[in-house]
Amino acid sequence: MRMVILDCDIASCLAKINRMDLLGAAFPDFEVYITESVSIELLRASQAGFSFPDRILKNVPVISLNQDERIMLQDIPKNRSIHFGEAEGLIISKNRNAIFLTNDSRAVRYCKDNDTKVLDLRDILLILFKQRALTREEMNDLIQDIEDMDNVIIKDKSSILDNIWILGRSGTV
Repeated sequence: MRMVILDCDIASCLAKINRMDLLGAAFPDFEVYITESVSIELLRASQAGFSFPDRILKNVPVISLNQDERIMLQDIPKNRSIHFGEAEGLIISKNRNAIFLTNDSRAVRYCKDNDTKVLDLRDILLILFKQRALTREEMNDLIQDIEDMDNVIIKDKSSILDNIWILGRSGTV
């Protein structure tokens, strides 16, 4: 079975807007996991009184580093500003041929530089449209919800919506 590994930022974003279901729509033939460190980060947020972590912790299983991956973790450059949770996720993704989902630009760059499959929020939104999980109007509403509820500004949102319009008109969806 193919896997996707969620970084905390993507998992939290979808949980805050109560749309964890979108992972199944975007990746219907994949198992979805969070790492141990993401789980710990979410537990801390839950203990601080936030409710969104429960939507993740109840629905997404935790995957652990194996012994070889623990050794690989030591090879992640410390000066790259890659957080521990991201490091765990990208190592598991690279080692197990999974896709790493993160919205951290440094982690995305690191993955691309190290031949690790990676997708960011913009990529996920485009996949959702290509999978016909959302219409253009629903996508517009989703983007607005993400910006309002997760306090994330989606760069080039008009470009995303324009690409969706072009894909829809060209019949290449």
